[in-house]
Amino acid sequence: MPKNFQPESPPHSTDAATPLLRRCFLKVGALLGAGTAAGTHSAIALARSEPKKLSTNVAARPAGLDKFKGEVITRNDSRYLGWFWAMTWYRIKPNRFPSMFVQPTDRDDLTLLMKFANDSKQRLVARSSGHNISNPVLAQDAITVDMSLFDHIEELDTAQKSVWAGPGVLSETLNKQLFAKGFAFPSAHTGFVTIGGYLLGGGMGWNMPQWGMGCGSVISAEVMLADGKIVNTSETENTDLFWAIRGVGPGFFGIVLRYKLRIHEAPVIVKNTYFYPIDKLEEAVAEYVKLLPQSANRTEVLGALGKFNPPSTPKGEEQWHWVVNLMSYGKTKEEALEAAKVFTQVSAISKLAKANPAVNVPLTYLDLYSQLSTDFYSQFRTSEIALFTDEPGKALHSLAKTMSAKALDSRSFGFSVLGTNPTVPEPCSFTYSAPHYLSWYLIGTTKEDVAKNYKLADELYALLKPLAKGYYINEIDLTRFPALVKECFSAEKWKKLLAVRKQFDPNKRFVSYLDRYSDKR
Repeated sequence: MPKNFQPESPPHSTDAATPLLRRCFLKVGALLGAGTAAGTHSAIALARSEPKKLSTNVAARPAGLDKFKGEVITRNDSRYLGWFWAMTWYRIKPNRFPSMFVQPTDRDDLTLLMKFANDSKQRLVARSSGHNISNPVLAQDAITVDMSLFDHIEELDTAQKSVWAGPGVLSETLNKQLFAKGFAFPSAHTGFVTIGGYLLGGGMGWNMPQWGMGCGSVISAEVMLADGKIVNTSETENTDLFWAIRGVGPGFFGIVLRYKLRIHEAPVIVKNTYFYPIDKLEEAVAEYVKLLPQSANRTEVLGALGKFNPPSTPKGEEQWHWVVNLMSYGKTKEEALEAAKVFTQVSAISKLAKANPAVNVPLTYLDLYSQLSTDFYSQFRTSEIALFTDEPGKALHSLAKTMSAKALDSRSFGFSVLGTNPTVPEPCSFTYSAPHYLSWYLIGTTKEDVAKNYKLADELYALLKPLAKGYYINEIDLTRFPALVKECFSAEKWKKLLAVRKQFDPNKRFVSYLDRYSDKR
């Protein structure tokens, strides 16, 4: 049984209710196990409503938080387990138990909370929607600050092409409002991911070849520091902090209250889809890479690697394929079609494919959110790693051979973006390492699956490490691979990150992956 699955008594805990809490958690874990309807609920919805429905015993608030207007859920509160379950998207929970969950409603609540944390010397970690596989929002004996109510979209300025949005804003919600005005933002591929943590880690979003990483479109941000002060950060104000928020990921040492975002004119899109058998994969990748310069960042080459098959495939004859979705962008449909022709009119692209079921299908920017079928079971991911490489064909082929032979669950899959343009204009802590992106996700439904998937995860990591030039902080499993965090940054940026953290959070009020490296330069 994996250590991170079954709760044990937390070290250094002084809460008298902890043993009872642990026994209750095991019961709740069984009730909410794989295959139940509870698993299909959004973690965000649960955080906002379900814990209140479970309420039978609301514990007294700690001294100092009596005027806190939002929710305060301590370990003595019967709602604690509901909140514990809701704070992260993934079904597998870590063996870490926060001292409490708080849900501030406004800045006054946050100011009060920060004073309480400093006075009581308690640590904090902010949570937007809990989609990081490492579950950093569940930190032992720390206060989890649920920022999901900071979901306001304000000051949309179409002339200046900017908008203010809180960390709790859902990616699709943001783009619905922008699209109504003819604009779009490169938020997450998945519509139910909030922008808070997504932008802190860089942000792999739609139309990256043209727009780059999402955090490259962050103009400024309002941040609450460890001492309770609220500061603005941009290229001209608190520049080191601005540098940090554009790429630091879940180790950030502050709380973002809202972002000022650069928005873009909504493009017209056409989609073309090709299915490639595994034995043709490496050859097909080479053809796509050869065409990228001619594409000139007008087409996004997205690949899904898994047991995905053309619509006409007979039952029982399903196989693994590399499925390429070409999303071609333009100001007009004609421009989008011209962008698509760079690939669709090359004979090798179609000859190597088993099927081409989608030909120049018109899409709006909002239609993009319905294109990824893997979103529907993403909560069953047990481990994942995302990397950047300059040898995508070799990396994808190696991944395909191993996963197709050894993946426990047929829903396990890989994802790729060729010529993804993972760039962020300086200043940024995000580190560009290679032009092509590759990730893999192992699916499991039982705690036994987790243990077996970890063994396969170790094998995949070792297999692809020689081909990896860097890793993506938002999608690496730091529970299993904690040392990978340093490989997300250049040596120079890593050193600066430690220094900036010390400058803005000298007492380590915020939990961070930087903790273990703070005294090691």
